Amino acid sequence: MNNEKNHTVNIYFDESGKANEALHLMGAILFPQDYYLHHQEKLDDIIQNAGIHWTSYGGHTAIRDSIKTLLSDVLSHHHLMKMNVISYDINKVELNSKPIKPIISDVVDRTIYTKFPERVVYGLIRKYGKNTFVNADVFIEHDHTYEAKNYDLKVDMLRQLNIQSIYRGENFRVNSVSYLPKKSTYGIEVTDLLLGIVRTIILNESSDSNRKKAKNQLVMELLNNGSNLYPFLESIKLFEWYGDSSELRSVPFNSYIDVFFSSNLKLLT
Repeated sequence: MNNEKNHTVNIYFDESGKANEALHLMGAILFPQDYYLHHQEKLDDIIQNAGIHWTSYGGHTAIRDSIKTLLSDVLSHHHLMKMNVISYDINKVELNSKPIKPIISDVVDRTIYTKFPERVVYGLIRKYGKNTFVNADVFIEHDHTYEAKNYDLKVDMLRQLNIQSIYRGENFRVNSVSYLPKKSTYGIEVTDLLLGIVRTIILNESSDSNRKKAKNQLVMELLNNGSNLYPFLESIKLFEWYGDSSELRSVPFNSYIDVFFSSNLKLLT
């Protein structure tokens, strides 16, 4: 007799960082599906009526208030959510790829988009215990970079994650991997927002422009106002890839938070 309890989850994937920047992040957030649906009507309305995008945030009051409301609601039971982030340097990928490029011209993109996304999501759905079976649907904000002549992220991720489940004897199944346009549902926007906040904390840039200052100030307010952002960020599993090993190195994200907080105390006065 099968006594496994089915646990259905939604996972949202995004990345942060441009080609000329050293720091690149890939992240994914897991929501139990019932929890996601509980918030969907209200939070979908917020994201469809507000231009919430962390990259362009510059301190606009209405956007700030929408961000605060969005995070307050979605993190109300933050312990039900999980987030994994991988940090890597694309320049190191380029350097390591030089001997291979004459054979596989698109090896850089193939390495990035067929290895890192799978690892981010895999860490969210494994090791739930022998009495729980995880059913996952994965959603990715659409970007044409993910669809190339020789690979398609949604196809490769679906195939590889299910193969991993069989090969490693894990109790999960990925039912679908889909591309979604921006503003289609709040999970896409929350992932973009939280990944942007993680990036802001890691970079910890000086407030030498109005936009940087606005971002740093909002993060400080959210960390300091008793909301659930701080404990949720502390729960993030951050992995750094250095390019000199096949292993991803686990790094305590709270160390980055502490450095950021102490560097920006003046923004609370």
